[in-house]
Amino acid sequence: MTIRDAKQAIIEAIEPIYDNREAVNIATLLLEELTGYSKMNQFLQKQSLVSEAISSKLNHCIERLSKGEPVQYIIGKAWFMEMELIVNSSTLIPRPETEELVDALIKYLKTNNKEQVQILEIGSGSGCIPIAIAKYYPKAIVTSIDISKEALEVARRNAEQIGVTIKWELLDFLNQTHWENIGTYDIIISNPPYIRKAEAANMHTNVLAYEPHNALFVEDNDPLIFYKAIHEFCSIHLNKNGAIFLEINESLGKSTADVFNTNYSVEIKKDMQNKERMIMAYQF
Repeated sequence: MTIRDAKQAIIEAIEPIYDNREAVNIATLLLEELTGYSKMNQFLQKQSLVSEAISSKLNHCIERLSKGEPVQYIIGKAWFMEMELIVNSSTLIPRPETEELVDALIKYLKTNNKEQVQILEIGSGSGCIPIAIAKYYPKAIVTSIDISKEALEVARRNAEQIGVTIKWELLDFLNQTHWENIGTYDIIISNPPYIRKAEAANMHTNVLAYEPHNALFVEDNDPLIFYKAIHEFCSIHLNKNGAIFLEINESLGKSTADVFNTNYSVEIKKDMQNKERMIMAYQF
């Protein structure tokens, strides 16, 4: 089997699940992991034979991919803001729109030249948000909380790998009795669960079957539960002249902004696909 044959085998196996462009990207990523060949070298070496050992691994990976398992979980890594991060089924796979949220925060910090700024991130997951903040704005002092012990273990490993210091806390944010264990902060940032369960029917198998539901879904009758909790939390734990940066459900932009409108100047921000995916709330 040549490199070209291997790539074609991956694409053919997963095209019933993914469109061609995404299938090609997945095949390229998997082959780079298995062979060490970059995208360019896969083209230049397309007639090169793969070893029996690699061929065996490839067949196993194709079987997993064909069932809808995300390639990031298969190779155990994902990329976020040019950082390679460990991911597994205990963590969400970092998304490009979350990069936009972090980028907006870092621009805000740099514009205001914030020194020793205290930042709380709610919902660590893989640690992509707090780690990126700590890496790209070293003046920040970052704390991150999550309800999942397994996710925090991954986040800690990622922070060590990237070489940044984060204070990690195992905590159920929706349990307000736990709030007394959290200090006060200048910035709150979060990508909380916001997908209504009714929306699951329109989602891809690789998300529904493999990514952690507690990090994705909220009940249909209270889709803003985390935003309401964040608003209440900030009434006590957000310092004067503080700010809030949140990823949101694109179909709930106005109603999410309305949660904060009474106490903050709120901006709804669109992502690169022109969808309402973020809000920034600034104290009056």
